[in-house]
Amino acid sequence: MRSLILLCPLLLAGCSSESTIENPLNYQVKTMDFETLVPAKGYLAAATATAVNSPVGSRGPQTLAWLAPEYSVVKKGDVIVRFEGERLERERQDLNNQLAITNEDILGKKTDLTAEKAVLGYDLSSVAQEKEFSQNYNIDDERIRSKLDIIDSAQNTEFLIAKEQFLGWKNERFSNSSAGEMALLNMQEQQQQQKIGLVTNNLSQLEVTAPHDGLLTYQADWRGEKPKAGQTLWPGEKIAELPDTSVMELKLFVSEREAIDLAVGQTVTFKLNANAEQQFSGVISDVAPFPQSIKRGDPQKFYQLKASVAHNDAAFLPGLKLTASIAVHNSQPLLAIPIQAVFKEQNADFVYVYQQGKYQKTPVVLGKRSISHVEVISGLTEQNIVSLVDQAGV
Repeated sequence: MRSLILLCPLLLAGCSSESTIENPLNYQVKTMDFETLVPAKGYLAAATATAVNSPVGSRGPQTLAWLAPEYSVVKKGDVIVRFEGERLERERQDLNNQLAITNEDILGKKTDLTAEKAVLGYDLSSVAQEKEFSQNYNIDDERIRSKLDIIDSAQNTEFLIAKEQFLGWKNERFSNSSAGEMALLNMQEQQQQQKIGLVTNNLSQLEVTAPHDGLLTYQADWRGEKPKAGQTLWPGEKIAELPDTSVMELKLFVSEREAIDLAVGQTVTFKLNANAEQQFSGVISDVAPFPQSIKRGDPQKFYQLKASVAHNDAAFLPGLKLTASIAVHNSQPLLAIPIQAVFKEQNADFVYVYQQGKYQKTPVVLGKRSISHVEVISGLTEQNIVSLVDQAGV
């Protein structure tokens, strides 16, 4: 009977310990294979490609009228982009009309100036003749003419001299002003001719042809939107690419909430959405320094990454969608606990360890992290039991 009484507390203690471990709100610390895999989505792209841009020499923005279908095979010289030219044709017609008006103004001004100059020349010649006659044939002998007549003749000569000087000044002033008026009209003519030349040049660049054979892929902007008919493009703006499919790479997007310790050189495994049975591998070659939005109106932000492909495959085509996993930390045995078992106080990490029937706040030093677990460098040992909920208010 006494043995039975002694055995009961031991059984109760064992049951209590066992029930503590099996409590779904507790976790028993153990060594586990720790591997951090970060999920990513993206698409295949060529490592090198020939850019197809809107004409650099165009004046102002242009409107897309037509594009060759994406992923179509094009030959060198094929038209792949065509811009709307109706507005430019109207502009050129307006400029030609303005130029015709300016040419008429120039012709009319030349006629008017020629006539005015002829009148001034005639007046100047007449006054010169009258002055010469007055000077050469003036009789100032008082025996022949009266003193009043002599004075009147002298005054007439002086008047003719002054009139000749005035007409000379007027002729010179007219020449200068007429030269200025003609220069202004000629400048207007040159400006209109230059504008017509620019518009004509734009009209000659309404079609963009393929620089070489290739597979046409559209260029998405920072919002992920691809060019389409009716869209306005600025001179030199990228429209599409003719990729070199002999060397492919991955364009990956990782949610900022799942981005953990991303770095160049990490291994990537991926599957094409069109062929989910086959798995391929690659290596991260570039990581964006900060996340950004990739879809208009979507507040989520993503880190953009590039990855080289280990081996090219015949199934690889630019634009094919894929899902990938990035091995941030390779698999190795580590002491790890769930992330929800870790709490913070004054920037220090701690856990609640179950000891002697109650939870003890225990500081810990943490290491590598995955989406669900974190490595414990110090503060815990195997078989410790930690709480998955905050015990402060319990």
